[in-house]
Amino acid sequence: MDSIDDKIVHKKIGRNTQLTVKEIMELVEKYKREYPDREVFFDGDEFAICSRKKEMKP
Repeated sequence: MDSIDDKIVHKKIGRNTQLTVKEIMELVEKYKREYPDREVFFDGDEFAICSRKKEMKP
């Protein structure tokens, strides 16, 4: 597994955002299209959209 240092924060959302869950998921999908070689996800601890390298399959 890759190091935690590989994690990239693409967009900080913040706890008091006016964005809806749907809007956040649309942003996640946008970053997935922009970075197809990365696993994009919403990090609930950081309230941010982040990514890390996809694990290589043997």
